[in-house]
Amino acid sequence: MEASEVRKYIDGIESLSTIPVVLKRVMDITGDPDTPPEELYKVITYDQTLAERVIRMANSPFFRHAGRITDIGQAVMFLGYEHIRNIAISMSVLMMFTRKNDTNLRQFWAHCYEVGTVAGLIASSATMVNPSTAFLAGLLHDIGRLIFFSMNFQQYRAILGTDDLLEREFSIFGCDHAMAGSWFAEKAKLTPEITLAVRYHHSPSAATDYRDIVSVVAISEALSRRFSPKIEDDGIWTEEHDAILLELSLSNDDLAEIGNKILSEEGEVRDFLDLR
Repeated sequence: MEASEVRKYIDGIESLSTIPVVLKRVMDITGDPDTPPEELYKVITYDQTLAERVIRMANSPFFRHAGRITDIGQAVMFLGYEHIRNIAISMSVLMMFTRKNDTNLRQFWAHCYEVGTVAGLIASSATMVNPSTAFLAGLLHDIGRLIFFSMNFQQYRAILGTDDLLEREFSIFGCDHAMAGSWFAEKAKLTPEITLAVRYHHSPSAATDYRDIVSVVAISEALSRRFSPKIEDDGIWTEEHDAILLELSLSNDDLAEIGNKILSEEGEVRDFLDLR
């Protein structure tokens, strides 16, 4: 397969029967700078499941809201249009690719949620990166792998857990999941920070813009694998990660705290993704 086929698949994704109508509406609305915020929360409210997940996500500690958000209107008011836009797209994509009884993909999303958790923690303590933006970038960093799952589930599932995953992806799809994910992020009109974090989370030194958030997501994935290894992760530790630790001045105590946080929130992650 050639990379052009992956791009064509992504370009045509709006015509797929699997895409929720609400995701297309969210993408259309957020792609128009003249659309008022009220239009966004109207379309979110239209889909009760999406609305519930957006509200649950908005109440995450990473969005630093002191009270309890109970509806989409409140969420837009307190968190702002940009955050709600990213949350809505994230949750729409999650529901698009995760079927009700598909434990495999839910386990994959658990890995992504874990990376987002770590990214938010690191951003809040060691960088100027907005923690909520880092959390969302971590949540969506592996969206390209969902594209590959969707295109050829059985063949892609067979190469999970291999340390040469990126090379195997190239042999099957003509590109790796970081490239495919960035193409999808651009199509979904995600912010440049998130798009570049997706594109370079396996090669942070190659990023020329938004290096901070790219580094945060890259180190978060590697730490997720270190503290909570699972077949869905692919965060191979490299010399680049050693350099990031030095850049961020993360001590062994900091890393231990992150590891404890990962383990302590496993139950919350499983609840959020309806994993039992």
